[in-house]
Amino acid sequence: MNLLQISLLLAHEDWVYTKGWIVTIAGFLIVVIALFVLSTIFRGVAAYFKKQDGKKDEVKPTQPVAVKPTVKLAEGEIAPEVLTAIGMALYLSTNLHDEESNVITIERRATSWNDKNYGVRHWKR
Repeated sequence: MNLLQISLLLAHEDWVYTKGWIVTIAGFLIVVIALFVLSTIFRGVAAYFKKQDGKKDEVKPTQPVAVKPTVKLAEGEIAPEVLTAIGMALYLSTNLHDEESNVITIERRATSWNDKNYGVRHWKR
């Protein structure tokens, strides 16, 4: 008996189909269990690193930062902070991009990749 005849004989047996379903269900369960184990490991590692970051973020109380008193301005003067903000806004709004010509200049160069002498279909007759 050759292999083809054996496979044809086994194709009509009921236990062959049963074993196929067992293998399918076992494979599905293995994948689900593996995903569950991996997700549990990743959650544990993430919780560990969150706990480590929490320890680093503990801030010791320090003295409050001294606030610089505001300077009294004469009538009609503008505060230096406002002038700085206006100057920065003007700079950013006028110097965003360089002017471009919008012309694409691609020049064709002869290389060994596009040279006709090195072509594959160079037939000698």
